Order: sequence, then structure tokens, then C-alpha cells
Amino acid sequence: MCNRKFSVKLLPLLFIVAALAITCTPRQIEKQSEVLQKPEDNRFTRVVLAENLDEPMQFEILKDGRVLFVERKGKVKVFDPATSQITEIANFPVSIGYYSKTGEELEPTGEDGMQGVVLDPDFNRNHWVYLYYSPRGGVPRSLLARYTWEGNSLNLNSEKILLEVPNQRESCCHLGGGMLFDAEGNLLLTTGDNTPNDPLGYSPLDERPGKSRYDAQRSSGNPNDLRGKILRIHPEPDGTDGAPPYTIPAGNLFPEGTPDTRPEIYTMGNRNPWRLSIDSKTGWLYWGEVGPHGTVDSVGRGPKSYDEFNQARQAGNFGWPYFIADNKAYWAYDYALNKSGEKFDPAHPVNSSPNNSGISDLPPAQPALLWYPQSQAVDFPLLGSGSNSAVGGPVYHRSDFDNPERPFP
Repeated sequence: MCNRKFSVKLLPLLFIVAALAITCTPRQIEKQSEVLQKPEDNRFTRVVLAENLDEPMQFEILKDGRVLFVERKGKVKVFDPATSQITEIANFPVSIGYYSKTGEELEPTGEDGMQGVVLDPDFNRNHWVYLYYSPRGGVPRSLLARYTWEGNSLNLNSEKILLEVPNQRESCCHLGGGMLFDAEGNLLLTTGDNTPNDPLGYSPLDERPGKSRYDAQRSSGNPNDLRGKILRIHPEPDGTDGAPPYTIPAGNLFPEGTPDTRPEIYTMGNRNPWRLSIDSKTGWLYWGEVGPHGTVDSVGRGPKSYDEFNQARQAGNFGWPYFIADNKAYWAYDYALNKSGEKFDPAHPVNSSPNNSGISDLPPAQPALLWYPQSQAVDFPLLGSGSNSAVGGPVYHRSDFDNPERPFP
């Protein structure tokens, strides 16, 4: 093996992107190029486990090889590889469309519903399963709830609600819902900005009275709101004396007791983080972030849309709705007068929206790890051009797998 130096900032997400400084003999270079080439397609075998699923959202693998997964319309199912059969074990009544304030259906299909599932890291002892879903009717909200696995199913009577996240259901969108546990047993949950797109594809900053749902400053840019965030909590057994069934880990963005902030926030300034992964060697957090639909830079409004892959080595503010990509800044905009204001400063972002219920002076914005527009990517040309839907993906270390039968090439 020749000597290689890796740029730690460019770690694998959907694919491996690494900066290599190689000092090798010609034969080592030849052998290295063989290793770095994409494996032939015939080295992979595609095995279909199940077909015709109805919007599957997230899955977990049980110790015995069964797969627990959820579908957006509320069903919780288990796939048994021994029989190749799928069993429905629960069907939650969830909100799946868009509705008026009085409950009248405006559109049958939205983004709410059953968003995610994750097993407790001590599942084999405590049998805890966590679901994130939007219950039908009542106050618009999404719930992070814990259930006990009993026998071959969930005990629905064991529900313990850990968090309630507000949402508006009158129009699109961005609910998040990805979950995972870190090495310390902290549960991370993604939530979207719950805000429709700006009509021209820039940042939604509409501060007009009655238009608050078009203002992402009320959610992503609001330190006192759980939307547009990655939340981090440590689940505990049932609290006593009204205490919540979780504690706040050290190192979140706002220390407990900070006025007009929520201590559960690990990252803020997210548009729609969806799926998360953690590097097992560093503990750094990775996720994808889909940008808006603007295709042209505009002086007075802001940059065109960029999708992002992000890395958080610690808690931080990742910019939305004031910045995107490598902290490309938007301008404040008066929708009533169709007039631009000041350009936002990533070193000192200020949320002066009347829809902000939190502190106005925000933490400095953190740039994305990778970013690319719908047109040809310039900063990272390997990302190409065309459609965009940054999801993210795992950081792969072969050493994490003990003598795997079929190691990834």
C-alpha cells in the first residue's frame, strides 16, 4: 500500500469523495488505480425482498434478521426473510394531506404521516421502539413516541410521548423524520422547516400579517421552535413529577435555561434534513439537505438553489433561511413592497421577523460540506448536473463489520 493522506472534510456520503496525495512507485499506482475503479456490475447481486410497498419511509433490522419498517400512510410492518412474508402489526391514523384550519381537506396527498422508526440501542433488553408521526385531526403536530415491543408486535397501550413538534397542514411541506442513535445513546431526530417554497425559488421570508407559514424565520431561523432542526435528546425511563422522559446531552446548541431557546436543538438553520448518519470513528454527523427550486442568481434576492451535504463536528447553525451552500447569502425582502433590504451576514445573522419567538441574534452560520446546483456543479464537478435530491448516506468503515461474509468492495 502506498502512502496516502486523506482530507478529513471530504468523507463519504452517497459516494466516497476524497482528496488523495499519493506518493507511490509506478506499480503501486497501477495497483491503487485497480482498487479505486468502480467494481463491475456483475460483482453485485440484486435481491428483491418485497415489492409494491406503499411509500416506505425507514426500516430497522431486528437481531433475528426480520425487518421492521413504516409506510407514510401509517402502517407498521415486519418482513420475515425466513418466509418472505410481510405482516402488518399496526396502522396509525395519521394526517396524510393538506387541510384548512377547520379540518376541510384541501389536497389528499401531502408530506405528513408516519415519518420514521428507530430501535433503542438497548432494544434487546428494554424492547423500546421509537416512531415519529403526525396524528390525524386535532392540533396540527408531529409526535416522537416510544412503544414497547412485545412478542411479535408493538404494545400500542405502552405509548410514551417524548416530544411534540408543531406543524402547519394547510400547504407544503418539509417534515423531516429521520432518526438515529449515537454512540452515547442520544437520539437524533430531523425536522423540516414546514414552509412552502418561495414563488421564485429563493428563500421564503414573507413577514406580512397572516402569511407566517410562508416565513421560514418562524421555524428554521427560530431558536425557540423545534422545526428546521436536528434535535438531540437522551431518552430516559418515564419521568417523575412531570419531568420529561429525556434529558439534554451536554454540547447542544443552546444550554439549558437559555431564555427564548430550546435546549433540544443540536443544529438549526435546516431546510429539510431527512436521513442522518454518524461516522463511527469520529462521531461526526452527516446529512443531506435539498434546496429550493431557483435556477438563477439574483442581486437583491439571493443565490440560485443548491443541494447540500453537511457535516457537523459539533452543534451549530447551518444557515437556512438566510444562507445556502458555502454561506451564499440571501437578502431580506419586503413582499408587500416588492423591495429588497440588507444582505444577511453569515458571521452575525439576525432574525428580526415578527414571526420569531426566540432570540434574534443567532449563532454564526456554518457552510455546507459539499454543494451543487441543478445546473452543472462547478465547485464539485463530480456531482454533475440535472435533478437534485440530496439525501445523505452512511460513512462506511469495513472494520465496523466483524468478518463480513460479503464485504463491500
